[in-house]
Amino acid sequence: MPRQITPFQQTATPDNSRNVQQETTKPTHKTQAAIPPAAPSTTQAASPKPASQPEAKPPAITSLDKVAYCALRQRGKGYCWGGNSPMKGFDCSGLTQYSFRQGASIDIPRTAAAQYQAAIKVPKEEAGRGDLVFFRTRGNRVSHVGIYLGEDRFVHAPRTGKPITTTKLEGYWKRKLVGFGRIPGACQPLLPKSVV
Repeated sequence: MPRQITPFQQTATPDNSRNVQQETTKPTHKTQAAIPPAAPSTTQAASPKPASQPEAKPPAITSLDKVAYCALRQRGKGYCWGGNSPMKGFDCSGLTQYSFRQGASIDIPRTAAAQYQAAIKVPKEEAGRGDLVFFRTRGNRVSHVGIYLGEDRFVHAPRTGKPITTTKLEGYWKRKLVGFGRIPGACQPLLPKSVV
């Protein structure tokens, strides 16, 4: 039976002899590639990545972000029934009213129930930072309000004896939840779109 000759064993033509040289040099090349590159090469290879990051535009900062920031700055202050200023203290709707006035230059009604009536209702999936979150803590009427921060967290003035705080939307608060609301005209960009 005739012996089979693989292409790399044939040496009749110059082209095949080049193949033999390439085949014999490949193991040497692989050995060299196994040596890790020097540290400067690694740094140079990684440098193009940060250059592509500035292309992504940051999200526009809205007045609702400022509303949330104003409310968060009041954390730790005491609850005061009827209160609506940092000097006096806040009740729940006093805190939201103050935050919208300071953060968005918008006057909203004074009570939680009236704020609920004034707000455009939004589903939880669409609720965002600075939207209002409403609860029924007594009876069938909306009686408590906070400012939603996203990721199931909100800031509010809970009750007498409890300071303004951030709370997770779970347990008691999840059971008492009525829904989310957005104040018309409050979600305005603070910077021109061309700048952002």
